[in-house]
Amino acid sequence: MSAFHKSSLRSGYRLAEYTIESVLGHGGFGITYLAHDTALGAQVAIKEYLPHEIASRENKTQVIPHPDRDAVRDYQNGLKNFVKEARALARFKHPHIVRVLRFLEANNTAYVVMEYEEGQSLADYLKRNGPRLDEPTLLKVFIPILNGLHAVHEAEMLHLDIKPENIYLRKDGSPILIDFGSARQGTVHLHKVALTHGYAPMEQYPDKGTPGPWTDVYAIGASMYRCVTGKKPDEALERYEAILKYQVDPMTPAVKAGGNSYQRNILGCIDWAMQVYPRDRPQTAREFQDALMGKGRARSNTISQPATFNRSASRATYRRPPPVSSKKWKRDSSSSAVGWMAAGFMIASLAVAGLVYWSEIKMHLEQFEKSPAEPTTPSPTVKKPSAAAAVTTAPAASAELRGFGPKQATFASTFPTVLATSISGHQDWIQSVAFSPDGKWFASAGLDKTIRLWVTATGTALGTLRQSYAVNAIDISSDGKWLASAGDDGTVRLWETKSGTPRGALSGPGYAVYAVRFSPDGKLVAAAGKDRGVFVWNVADGQRVHTLEGHTSDIYALALSPDGKYLASAGADRMLLVWSMTHGREAFRMVGHKDKILSLSWSPDGRWLASGDAGHAIRMWDAYNGTYLRAMMNNQAILSLAFSPDSRWLAAGLANNSIYIFNASDGVVMQTLSGHQDHVQSLVFSPRGELLVSGSRDKSVHLWKTK
Repeated sequence: MSAFHKSSLRSGYRLAEYTIESVLGHGGFGITYLAHDTALGAQVAIKEYLPHEIASRENKTQVIPHPDRDAVRDYQNGLKNFVKEARALARFKHPHIVRVLRFLEANNTAYVVMEYEEGQSLADYLKRNGPRLDEPTLLKVFIPILNGLHAVHEAEMLHLDIKPENIYLRKDGSPILIDFGSARQGTVHLHKVALTHGYAPMEQYPDKGTPGPWTDVYAIGASMYRCVTGKKPDEALERYEAILKYQVDPMTPAVKAGGNSYQRNILGCIDWAMQVYPRDRPQTAREFQDALMGKGRARSNTISQPATFNRSASRATYRRPPPVSSKKWKRDSSSSAVGWMAAGFMIASLAVAGLVYWSEIKMHLEQFEKSPAEPTTPSPTVKKPSAAAAVTTAPAASAELRGFGPKQATFASTFPTVLATSISGHQDWIQSVAFSPDGKWFASAGLDKTIRLWVTATGTALGTLRQSYAVNAIDISSDGKWLASAGDDGTVRLWETKSGTPRGALSGPGYAVYAVRFSPDGKLVAAAGKDRGVFVWNVADGQRVHTLEGHTSDIYALALSPDGKYLASAGADRMLLVWSMTHGREAFRMVGHKDKILSLSWSPDGRWLASGDAGHAIRMWDAYNGTYLRAMMNNQAILSLAFSPDSRWLAAGLANNSIYIFNASDGVVMQTLSGHQDHVQSLVFSPRGELLVSGSRDKSVHLWKTK
């Protein structure tokens, strides 16, 4: 007999009008009994609150918390939540949610009396009938469960412990959701029993976020994953830690592990529900259910089929159905401006907020046009280089670097780079920086949901545009007229730099966007991210001209050739694809990276394409034919790359807080720049190459003088 059964109430014990018959099951926080209702002559199930890690049974009936202060506190908090949940469920009626008849308090604990129906848990069913469910059975179980879960969330309740063990199948196969997890909440120091590893998302771990309906959605997705793969999912905390280290997610996606036995949409929905970050999942049970039934979309989680395009052997010369955006451009044959106007009305609330800040920017930019910027007293946000900021020569860096060639170069007197200015102002990681074409101002953007503009000469602030979502990438058109921003809300926006007027949200992406780039002539803008496709729009009217699909995972980086004829994309699938912008199809691809590709840069002279990955390698490619030239190895992830305007130098921002300057022609390290206190997320040279701007997770922007 297990320890649980030894601590259970004995068969024949009388609890009010109920007689205990046997133990049906047990877990970390309680024991469930089969009992007989002596008043009605029916069988019922009774769940007893007994968190065995902090309490035990004494005198065969009484439940007593352990004597230490934390145990007493956690026991009382759990008991309070247990009773609160019982009261709420007693008023709740749904065919796919366990029916609570009553609750009662006795033996220094509480009991919930529920309807009893013959059947078995989904976990037991899988043990007896094989590790997987076929697709019809899968949907027969989880679509009704999501109906019930939606009703639970509408009643402002959460389950917080969904797993195959807590999905009960009646004799007719219909499912019900049992064993809510409210008692687990408030147990401060018992983290190992407060959640079920593999089914609990990141935010259920200590200090990792706030649970909500998206928490139960993850658990439903994890339970479905178990049913289509036959395996328990990897722990969310392990997946989260891998992502922070720029490592591959240890969990095999359902679209791969599920094989060909299920519709790709269903597998894609499961992967969507199991995204590590809460914001990246379906936010409600209804949204997830609609996607499973084909009424919505699984956003970026369907993996492409093999390419059907004929590849061209010449330089001149994958896929998921394109996502349907809820934000579509209004077509009007009479004038493209009308389409832009309609889009502007769509995000009017955001426009009002943005214009408040951009009016200040407009004033400063108009002053720029009237007269050259004169030196002024630096603003409080500007810092002079501290003693911690350092520039080292190649010999000092050579112990860290390997694979650059037979010999490290000595300090190149033709490339003296020093830290000129350090600017603070952002409240969270800086993800992207971009220069205006005249070099008089530049922009930075980040996870604090702001885009900030700065005067290049002084480092003073021009103004701030605030958005409702984190900004992952920005770019400025070659004529300086437009600023494009892309963020976690799956939206690409164009802003008129002088007035701050938003053109609208470009239709296409439905998920987080990680990269955005204007074509060299400023007529097109491209973006990519979790949708696994590259979207290209015409700036003049906002119409999408290409949807380039071939990647099988998130896309992290984009780069355009100087003549605008080719676009390169790369990401988590370790593939670097080059697309013809004329024909809208793949021209060629480069293969060789051993880890996800995080950064790209095309040299301004068109000769080279550089790519950097999370596995510590920079690869240089001949941009004319895709031929691999050399690898430049390092011991940190390569987060950002930027060629100088004359194509002589390649700057790399690394996860060790440093910036390396390479001779582009031979890969020799010319200089190592130190000064940031965290990862260097983004780099950009000024148009004339006299400055290098870097943005970091340390919330600062550094301006490095290169001449």
